Amino acid sequence: MTNATTAPAPSRHRSLAWWLAPTGVFAVVAIGILWAIPRPAQMCIMIYPPPPECSTGGDPSTVIVFLVLIVALYAAIVTCALLVPARLRLLVLGLLSGALVLVFLVGLAATLAASAGPTYYY
Repeated sequence: MTNATTAPAPSRHRSLAWWLAPTGVFAVVAIGILWAIPRPAQMCIMIYPPPPECSTGGDPSTVIVFLVLIVALYAAIVTCALLVPARLRLLVLGLLSGALVLVFLVGLAATLAASAGPTYYY
């Protein structure tokens, strides 16, 4: 019984893990950061107890758009990692990862700009 040792062929799944794991962690952290940012204030009456629409912490509509974009971009990264041919995979995954970072930064700037507005009491 001979046991010939050969160098293992590079695994396709291992190379994909180097793209999918960091971008997945980044996507989860980006969603957590965007969700934790204070939302834009609403116009509220100065009474106690406050009306239900004033105690919710603001309108999440600004944040939701960017959360959906981050999830869609990560889904595109996973899809392209599995379906794009090997010679184009590096380029496509690099562009999609850059787009993921860009969407996070634009979402961060837009959410911070929207939350910096004053609270109006009447």
